[in-house]
Formats: sequence, C-alpha cells, structure tokens
Amino acid sequence: MYALNILGFVTFSIFTDDISAMLNKLKNSGFSIHNVKVEKDRFIIGNIHWYNLNELKELVKGSSAELEILNKRGIIFKLIEYKRRLGIIMGTILACALIFYFSNTVLVIEVYGNESMSDRQIISVLNDYGIAIGKFIPALDIRRCERQIITAFDKFSWIGIRSSGCRILVEVSERVEAPEMVATSVPCNIISAKDAQIVDIKNVHMGMLVPMLYDGVKKGDLLISGTVDGKLDHDYYVHAMGEIIGRYDEEITFFQPYIDSVQNYSDEINRKSLYLFGMRIPLYVNKPIQSDFEYNEELNYLHIFKLSIPVGIICSEYKPYTIDETEYNEEQAKLLLENKIANYEANFYDGEDLKIINKQLDYKNKQDGIEVSVIYTLEGDIGIEQEILAKY
Repeated sequence: MYALNILGFVTFSIFTDDISAMLNKLKNSGFSIHNVKVEKDRFIIGNIHWYNLNELKELVKGSSAELEILNKRGIIFKLIEYKRRLGIIMGTILACALIFYFSNTVLVIEVYGNESMSDRQIISVLNDYGIAIGKFIPALDIRRCERQIITAFDKFSWIGIRSSGCRILVEVSERVEAPEMVATSVPCNIISAKDAQIVDIKNVHMGMLVPMLYDGVKKGDLLISGTVDGKLDHDYYVHAMGEIIGRYDEEITFFQPYIDSVQNYSDEINRKSLYLFGMRIPLYVNKPIQSDFEYNEELNYLHIFKLSIPVGIICSEYKPYTIDETEYNEEQAKLLLENKIANYEANFYDGEDLKIINKQLDYKNKQDGIEVSVIYTLEGDIGIEQEILAKY
C-alpha cells in the first residue's frame, strides 16, 4: 500500500442500482482494489493503482453504472501534470547541471608574484601542462603539474597552484639571476678592436692611458694599460677601465638579384568560430583556403559578473600568399638595395654607442643582379678587455 501511495493511486466512486453485481465484477476484474466502502447502498468507493484506471473505465463502460474519479495522487500524476510545463522542468535540470559544472570547472586563472614574465606567458605555460579555462577541476593533478613546470622551466624557483571555487590561483617566485659583474679583481688591459683614430677619451679611472687624443691605433694596440709603475721598483696590476672612442671604416656588401622569389599576399580573410567548452564550432560556410597562408587567432571569452566562462568567440585571421618569381630592372633593384641598407643600419648602427659619420656607396652591375659596397665611417668605443697573465 505504501508503494501504491507513492507511485500513484486513484480514488473513485461508482453509482449503481445493483451494488452486488458491481462488487462481483470488481472482485473478478483481476486488479487490486483497496479500501472498498459502500455508502447509501448505491455508492461504491475505493482506491486502485494508477495503471488500472483504464481497465476500471472499461469495466464500468458496459453497464448502467456511472464512474466518478474523486482524486488522483502520487508521483505519476505529478509528472503528467508537469508534462505540460516541460520547459520549466528542463530549465530546472539545466540550471542544476550548469551550477554543478561551473562550480567544478576552471573559469578564472589568477597569477601572483610574477615580475619579468607576464600573466599571459605564465597562463600559456599552465595550458601546456593541462591547466586551462574550461578544464574539470577534480580531474586536474595540480601537484604533478607543479613538479613538471618547476622541472621544465629554470625561470621559476617555486610555484604554488591551488583551486578556490571556479578559480585557479597561481603564485610564482621567479629565479633571480645574478647580474653580470665586471670582475674588477682580475687584472686586464684594454686593447683596440679596430684600426682607428682616437677622437675622444672618457672615464679612464683605472690603469694608465697609452695613446693620446687623435692618435692613430691598429687593431690589438694597447689603449689603457693595467700595469702600473710602483714606487718601490716593482709594478702592480689593476683592472683597466675606461672608454676610448675611435673613428674607423667598415665595409659591408649587399646584393640584389634581377630575378627574385617574392612572397605576394592576397586579401586578408577573417573567420569566426564558437568556442563552447573546449569544442570549436565554425560560424562560416566558406570553402577551405587553397593557397599557403600565415595564420593568427585570438580567443575572446565571454564574461559573467567579471568571470570568464569557457564560452567565447575565436577570431581567426588568414593571410594567403603565393611565392612568385619577380623580375626587376636596374632602377627597381637599386631601390630594393637601398631598403636592405636602411634595414641593416636600423638593426646594427642605430644607437647612442655607435654613430655613422659618413658612408660611400659603390654600385657594380653583375650578370644576375646589382652589388653595392658600402664603406661606413663610424664612431664608437673601440676598446676590449684582455686579461693580464702576470709572471712571478
């Protein structure tokens, strides 16, 4: 009876002129009837299982009796009632599932203690070792990830990872490298690295200056000596320090062929995809790109109350290109050479420590292209250290 009440039961009444005949029919029906009562000699009241209701209707249908359903109770009838409200039920189930998912899923990664490395760089390292937005937190082996990252990266002296709700908190301590110190305790001379003319002398505060201003020196000549004459008829040695600015020439040769392979880009193609809990769903129907291309993408997570969730948009950028052979005339080849020269100067001669005083260009036509020799007149520090091997 308890199971009957829980799953579902129907309370009914039957109005009939022949109580005895109807009671016999009910007795011989084959299904269970509980709590049968007879009232006023014309009404039969009882309870049946929910699944016997249709059989009861058929039994009464062939007689002059009238069946009335007084009550329906139990889980079955509640489900039938809420069947019309399926959206509410599904919404409730989905809400519970989402609460469970998001409470056990990495939605935020916060990094503390980093100085030289950015948050993005550290999060990228974590992603490589399995800790990423959208990962199921109980499945993460955090201690193992800590050991792997420490072993693989010398930049970290210590890393601590812990979870707090839907957040992963990462605290790092970066290894501090000792700065390169000038070993002032090691005796050395300063010699010339170039054939040059001395145009300036700066900050000579250790050692003995050998050449004078505007003197010419050869590569390997002594500029500042670390050997100092002593007052008691013996020398002593120091770490020579100072800047000797010299003017010198340097020749660089550049070449531009008349026929060259050039990477030609076509129009940029932008595509978007939906990122949904680790899955990538294209939001386009374009055909695949047939040519070679350079590719870049950016994932923009959605945010709810300032928390990023593992749902977002992937913006993909494609730059298709072809490699074609291009033929240049003499004027075009010279323009390309000028660009090469400008790029070289920007990379190697653009700074306060080295100045271009003058340059001379000498073009030569070759069978397959143009060659140019550039003679630079430069000014910069020409001194390099050379350790003194003292003899005792």
